[in-house]
Amino acid sequence: MTLVSVRLDSSFGIHRITALADSRASIGREDGTFKTVNDTTTKLFALPIRCFRLDGLTPGIGSWDDPYYETQVGLGFSGSCFECLSLVAHISRAFGALIAPQGDEPRPEAGGLMNLAGTLITDYFDKHSGDGKPVALFLLFGFDDGRPWVAKLTWRAATGLRQELIWADENTLMTIGRDTLFEQYASKLRSKVNKHRDDVRAKSANAQDRDIHELRVAQHDVADKKLVEEGMLRDIENEYFGSIGGVLQRLELSCQDGNVSAGYTRDDQPYIDGSQWSVTTRGALAPIPIVEKMGRQIRPWPAKDEDDKMPGAGISAP
Repeated sequence: MTLVSVRLDSSFGIHRITALADSRASIGREDGTFKTVNDTTTKLFALPIRCFRLDGLTPGIGSWDDPYYETQVGLGFSGSCFECLSLVAHISRAFGALIAPQGDEPRPEAGGLMNLAGTLITDYFDKHSGDGKPVALFLLFGFDDGRPWVAKLTWRAATGLRQELIWADENTLMTIGRDTLFEQYASKLRSKVNKHRDDVRAKSANAQDRDIHELRVAQHDVADKKLVEEGMLRDIENEYFGSIGGVLQRLELSCQDGNVSAGYTRDDQPYIDGSQWSVTTRGALAPIPIVEKMGRQIRPWPAKDEDDKMPGAGISAP
């Protein structure tokens, strides 16, 4: 089991939905402990949504061309990796080919996307043997006409599918996985930061002091961002949580002028990224990871030898 959190972030003057996740995949033992399989599992995904008219079908190859509407949503998972990753593939394929058969051009709604994902999850497990006692937990999030939303979808054999959707605000923090202690920790500190920020906002400022006033509000937004990261990192580094570990990953969705963009960032720690390999012999063309020192504390590199002490290629985010 892993830990994934989603919240609304306004730090650095950009309003966005921020998702955090660890990168550990593990197997539960009979004695209740966990065996780590690897610490390089991606659990956050930006899924494209494409909408087509029925006459957009290309004969012969079965492809849909010229979408009349495109956007993106985020998806994070916790639970049984094989089943969850299979469902990510099913959901991504369905979201990427939404067809309007009546000649009009409707746009997808938050509740509709949640219900489609929930139907796919239910249909998948209806055909599952149940071996291994799978669990699938998802957080789906995005913007509906510029309004941020987050949906939680969970499937367990004992309960079947459960789902809920909320419209996000600056107090939103939705989590899945081994999240009880983290949510208590983060919610308590966030409430203190938000209360102090509201007190600062409430104080009037004259024209001369307005810039300083706005800076103080922005400092609270950054503090909110960092304390949530620190709470995630604390659980990653805590040996008690054997199923949480690896590198902290972040996916952010922002909406500007109706256009949704997605950005991936990870903690500035050693990780796999393929940045040293070019995919062309005619110049250089390779992945460049965006990294950041997450949380409020500087953590040492987990170096095994001298060659592991330096980070790989990457661009540091602010």
